[in-house]
Amino acid sequence: MDELEWFRQAIIRAYPNPQRIGCPAPEILEGMARRTVPISAPDQEHIFHCSPCFSTYLGIRNQIRRRRVIRLTSIATAAALILASIVFIGYRALYRTPTPQFATAFNLQERPVFRGLHQAAIHPSPFVLPRGIVHLSLTLPLGSEPGAYQVQVCRDGQTDPLLSTSGQAVLGRDGSTVLAIDLNSAKLRSGKYALGVRKDDSEWSYSPLVLP
Repeated sequence: MDELEWFRQAIIRAYPNPQRIGCPAPEILEGMARRTVPISAPDQEHIFHCSPCFSTYLGIRNQIRRRRVIRLTSIATAAALILASIVFIGYRALYRTPTPQFATAFNLQERPVFRGLHQAAIHPSPFVLPRGIVHLSLTLPLGSEPGAYQVQVCRDGQTDPLLSTSGQAVLGRDGSTVLAIDLNSAKLRSGKYALGVRKDDSEWSYSPLVLP
């Protein structure tokens, strides 16, 4: 037991006051312990010479200290968790593997295109789309005009597009109409797909596609 604790215990035992003569009201004593009520010199003199008042006063002060320690510990724990989360997120952002990029060309003049998804899905020679960010050059079928085109990738037999984009087709040096677009296939599952292309609001034409 240190000297301060010995002094406290001595006061608690040395000044019994069973009749509670001169003791402040309990709410006043609690207010003084919580520092919401000022302590006058006479009040302080009484507390240090009345074992019951000193014991009550000391108990309230200890309770306040325990709550403060718990609160500070909770704040420190929360701050540590937040800091750990920030470090983890920053580490993942800094060291995560970048999405691979590919440059790929599909020549739609060399393979048939279909008006229906079902026909495209069963064709035995699909285009192979790499997994990642694909810079795709599409040589459009003969007779295709330059201008704005829409492109979409649909799951086998389904009309809802999983990927969609648009671009401007231009005439190449050999007279072919070429459309350059970017597709991000990183999150697509392996399997059969259909590549849909159309100009403005014309009908879609589809080519078979597979993602390894």
